[in-house]
Amino acid sequence: MNIAADPNKSLGRVHKEEPCSIRSIFQRDRDRIIHSKSFRKLQNKSQVFFSTTNDIFRTRLTHTIEVSQIARTIANELGLNIDLCETVALAHDLGHPPFGHTGEERLNSLMQEIGGFDHNFQTLKVVTILERQYYNFYGLNLCFESLDGIVKHNGPISDQNKTIPVFWDENISLGDRKRIHLNLFPTLEAQVASLSDDIAYCAHDIADGYEAGILSFMKLKSSPFFGELLVLEQPFGGSASLSVAHGCRKLIRYLVNDLMRHSRVNIENFQNNTANIDMINLINFSPETGKKVVELKKYLFKNLYRSKEINFMRSQAKEVIDELFKYFFNRFDSIPVSFLENKYYSKFKTMRHRKLNLVGDFIASMTDKEALEMFDKIRIKSK
Repeated sequence: MNIAADPNKSLGRVHKEEPCSIRSIFQRDRDRIIHSKSFRKLQNKSQVFFSTTNDIFRTRLTHTIEVSQIARTIANELGLNIDLCETVALAHDLGHPPFGHTGEERLNSLMQEIGGFDHNFQTLKVVTILERQYYNFYGLNLCFESLDGIVKHNGPISDQNKTIPVFWDENISLGDRKRIHLNLFPTLEAQVASLSDDIAYCAHDIADGYEAGILSFMKLKSSPFFGELLVLEQPFGGSASLSVAHGCRKLIRYLVNDLMRHSRVNIENFQNNTANIDMINLINFSPETGKKVVELKKYLFKNLYRSKEINFMRSQAKEVIDELFKYFFNRFDSIPVSFLENKYYSKFKTMRHRKLNLVGDFIASMTDKEALEMFDKIRIKSK
């Protein structure tokens, strides 16, 4: 039983295109993502720290590259389709607004009237509606397997969400359009991309937190899980920074190896029908490691993501998002023509809902730098 997604059996694209003579359909999707404007903008969007803070800290782009590298390694070892796995990994954060999760939380609050804001759904919106690179269609016209992976890389969708509002002209169910049954579990490639995301940010957020002086060497020595890896190594020549860097590499290696070992056993048991296991649970850490990862995430949330330094940035980000949203909602004709002319927005029955979507999508497309510069311009105008 071949468990890898087969590009030759792809269910195709919404808009038919001639196949590429040198690339599979998954490889072509990967390339479209890399060449998109939204992908380039990730270089100036926050991971944890504002992208304007320090050139060493991770941005959404460097984070995405690290996720993709880890995902490729795991997919290759498990015999999955590397190209599809990489495609999902490279696309997974295209919908992130400026200022990371703080920007997402604020937009979600401001857009509750139309269902809120979610960066995963926004990613789907980017690749099907907002990118405008081709004459014949909106979005990137990715194949159904890529879209399916983007929709479900963080887990299964509910029965109620089988119909996904993907395309500007109508609510199209992937199942209805191509006679596909939307399985409630993600593909194995999407599962790998999701857990590669966890591995990458756990390690590099520790490194950036240490670099910023928020997570001290002594704090990290007493941290759950990571502390176990760190204390095994003496500081190299008295250099705590080298010890932390070595610890982060050990963390990635530990998690990747654990994931591959446990997933390989799951896959074999699933293929041989020797265990009662769902498809969604095939790619996973061992139970012991999974618990350690949860504890590490709790530690990072309390000691890094909600530290006084990051909370100060969060308050700044909220102020900027609020000001931008108010300004463009009252002057939505100031939004670039590339957004205003998109036929997707004509489907909304009320002007208010049209404006809420337009403003939300425009702000979500901004980088940290663009948002901060626009905020300064608005403040100067108001004086």
